[in-house]
Amino acid sequence: MTISDAQNKISQSLNSTLTTLKNEGTSALSSFAKELQSQLGVKTNINQPEVIAPSESDTMVEEFKNTLGTKGALTFFQDYNNEKIEKMIEEKKAELEGKLGLSADTQPPLTGNARTEALATLDQMMSDFRKQLMDKLNADTKIDQQNSMLTTFLQKMG
Repeated sequence: MTISDAQNKISQSLNSTLTTLKNEGTSALSSFAKELQSQLGVKTNINQPEVIAPSESDTMVEEFKNTLGTKGALTFFQDYNNEKIEKMIEEKKAELEGKLGLSADTQPPLTGNARTEALATLDQMMSDFRKQLMDKLNADTKIDQQNSMLTTFLQKMG
């Protein structure tokens, strides 16, 4: 057997395997689609369209689409991340106020220099926490970009 015969045999084997995988994938996809339709209660009868009342999730989806359309993807993503960061900062601030004795229900309440020092400490801790969150967000974004570039590169190679 020559090298070209071996290459042809391997090529035929790979093509056969690929065809089998495609057929299995198609049947799995169609069975998935059927199951999805049955779970969603979707009727496939085109002659009698089903009237579905808009639900709260439909309204939320429409609001999301409108917001995304007006802001654009990048601005929407940045605003979304900023909202998450602000929420985390507020939670952390409430936690730290309790630990530092600055909350409204602290007994006895801090006064004078102790309160001033606690507020300064809180401000510094919140500034550091915000910086950590931003650094983490930037690192995650950079990793996502690198993964996206790697995926694109691998798809072009394959």
